[in-house]
Amino acid sequence: MKITLHKVVAGLAAMAGVVAVGVALNTTTASAAGTKIADISQYQGNINWSKASKDLKYAIIRVQHGSKGDAGYMVDSKRNVNANGAYKYGVPFGQYMFAEFTSVKDAQQEAKDFYKRSNAHTKFFVLDEEKRMSSAKSSEQTYVNAWLKTMRSLTDKPLIMYAGEYYANAHNLDFSKFDGSWIAKYSSTKPSVSGTSIDLWQYTSSGSVSGISGSVDLNKTLNSSAVKSWFNGTATSSTTSTSYYKSVSGVTGVKVKKAIYEYNSTLFTKNKRSTKLAAGKKLAVTAIAKNSKNAYRFQLSNGKYITANKGYVSTY
Repeated sequence: MKITLHKVVAGLAAMAGVVAVGVALNTTTASAAGTKIADISQYQGNINWSKASKDLKYAIIRVQHGSKGDAGYMVDSKRNVNANGAYKYGVPFGQYMFAEFTSVKDAQQEAKDFYKRSNAHTKFFVLDEEKRMSSAKSSEQTYVNAWLKTMRSLTDKPLIMYAGEYYANAHNLDFSKFDGSWIAKYSSTKPSVSGTSIDLWQYTSSGSVSGISGSVDLNKTLNSSAVKSWFNGTATSSTTSTSYYKSVSGVTGVKVKKAIYEYNSTLFTKNKRSTKLAAGKKLAVTAIAKNSKNAYRFQLSNGKYITANKGYVSTY
């Protein structure tokens, strides 16, 4: 992904609410008018989103690079402009952060900062994992796991991991707990990562998109159903592809199995978040609803919503 979404050097490289069950809400279209999938950052300058939307199907927008104290630390100056432009012109988008992990604590903080700086309209979040810091002591997977656990506690949106083919294999990165894999390999041959089915392939850093000056990273879909699910905001991993409770028949209440939040909407965006609920908490429920992303929610007696994911709550 270069230092936009880091270009990997040769040799290391190519490193609303409520809807009742069955009723849908109007949201950003499943894809824009074009066919290209581009990842972008402040290095693309001022993008003409009116023109770009005619060339793009999807976009993936950078939010940050590393954390305070890292030599490469940067909050992307165009993150909000690009997110708002994509949303205005109907280009579904995800957002990514370039990781520079030095410890578990650092990975946790980078995740929290990333989530806090993200746009409410993003469909998914990407960990751009392609740089081993010299001060890191544990395996890269240790930091990846800490980041993933933190993000799972903050959002139900899909979580994707990006890496260069070489880097992913060299560090034995495990993509299995993520909702998708995105691999860079600037070549005519498809990337291959041991034990991983690749969903999206970043195949060039020299692409072009209408409305964007200069070169752009472009990507090819290798698993269309998986990538489509990301841009629909639907998690698909074994961790979150979940089994939901779909009825309140015979249910008096629910017990929280893992810490969760109450929300003021069935769409669990950060601006709708309310109270944090600790594991063991018991709650009275009155109804169940399904949102526009096909995720089920329990409605509580106070009118707020919690997940109906069986991995997080049990009924009694």
